[in-house]
Amino acid sequence: MNRFIYSWIFLLCVLATGCDSMFEKELPPHNLVGENAITNESSAEVALNGIYSYLTSYGTMSAYYISDNEYRTGLLDSTYRTAFELNQLLEFEMNDEDGYVSAPWQLVYKMVNAANNFIYNVEKLSESKFGQNRKTEMLAEAKFTRAFAHAFLLRRYGYFWDTNSDYGPIIRLEPSALSNNNQGRSSVKESYEKIFEDLDYAIKYGPEFYSRYRGCATTAKAFKADLLMNRGAEGDYAEAIRLADEVIGSSEFGLEATYRDIFTNGYNSKELMFTRHLKSVPTMMANVGSLLKLFGGGTYKPSKLFLEILTPKDKRYVVTLDSMVIGNGTLAKKAIVWKKHYITSGDCPMYYMRVAQMYLIKAEAMARTNASIKDCIDVLNVLRERSGNTLFDETDYSSLAEVLEEVFRENVRELGMENGGIFYLTVRYNEGGHRKLKDMNPNFQSDDQLCFPIPRAELEHNSKAEQKPM
Repeated sequence: MNRFIYSWIFLLCVLATGCDSMFEKELPPHNLVGENAITNESSAEVALNGIYSYLTSYGTMSAYYISDNEYRTGLLDSTYRTAFELNQLLEFEMNDEDGYVSAPWQLVYKMVNAANNFIYNVEKLSESKFGQNRKTEMLAEAKFTRAFAHAFLLRRYGYFWDTNSDYGPIIRLEPSALSNNNQGRSSVKESYEKIFEDLDYAIKYGPEFYSRYRGCATTAKAFKADLLMNRGAEGDYAEAIRLADEVIGSSEFGLEATYRDIFTNGYNSKELMFTRHLKSVPTMMANVGSLLKLFGGGTYKPSKLFLEILTPKDKRYVVTLDSMVIGNGTLAKKAIVWKKHYITSGDCPMYYMRVAQMYLIKAEAMARTNASIKDCIDVLNVLRERSGNTLFDETDYSSLAEVLEEVFRENVRELGMENGGIFYLTVRYNEGGHRKLKDMNPNFQSDDQLCFPIPRAELEHNSKAEQKPM
């Protein structure tokens, strides 16, 4: 049974059972609500939980969120390669009829629609139905989740690297109905603008941090900084630096004392800014979440290219990777597994965002805005010192181009296989029309290969949607 079938079996089980076994008390059980079911703060809280629940779907927003990206960069090898991995991911020949292409599209638009329904219904309610500022804070959370979902769609199915392109995703800002089903793509420029409108609302009106499973104003700042680096328009790098500094300076989050503490502390890590949460401890073969199965179970292993960047000389190596025996009897085999996703506490976070990413964003943005080599290296050295590695010396770098290369390698060493973000780096590292991705995966030939096609089923039911060049 392939991973697409598993994912939909799990999703059907979620809808049938109501998810109440999957969340801690920070995310109480939810039920799908009708248009008029949101009548006050408590019923709005139930509906808000329903939006976040889509992050728990098997694989789509966790393991495949990582592997589908990192496999394309050449940082992952698979122990048994499927046709999807070989032909569609590795060779960039996406099939718009494949379930691996359509499942994320369908799931994430369900998340968008849940956010739209929430926003539409809550905006109609009187402030008197809520505690002080709570209506605005809840709307801010909903807009954060809508931005998160639209950003996923932009980066997976849109030309996120080209603000002049018409090939953005379909930005949906109203509850779905037959009257608005036919809707065309937004341009990439408009897509970023709408996503940033939601994030700016969340930054201005979002609550203070109260749960790693929920959005807050500071988390919205972190995600905006990340997306600004992808857009790369005039002023974006300076704004990313400003936002990164605000996140770094926040009392709500902070770096762990050691690199190992990030993962041993699991959901309780002060460095973890946003994650999905599973109450049940997943087993090695559990379909729910699938991080353990794919990475801790040896389905995916580090490639030769990854091991050339993260070597045993780096102190993060022994925290990131481990050698273990998988299986029993004649099926037993020794494999290198991603220790990050196979820790003894039983936690299985998805590292959508953690504080270290702000340092890496800041260092990259500084290099792209002609800061001094020393200033850029000093930012990187915060993470080097925390991980117990030898500090970089600015005299070893003769240009900012060399610094940017080091920033890239530090991203792989620090964040590799955590949230799929390395792929976006390989795309935006573009010198004279030569993308770094070409060095990582020589199958890459043209920018039209960089994103997934819109699923065929969408095109058949939405006459205004336009397929990208194939």
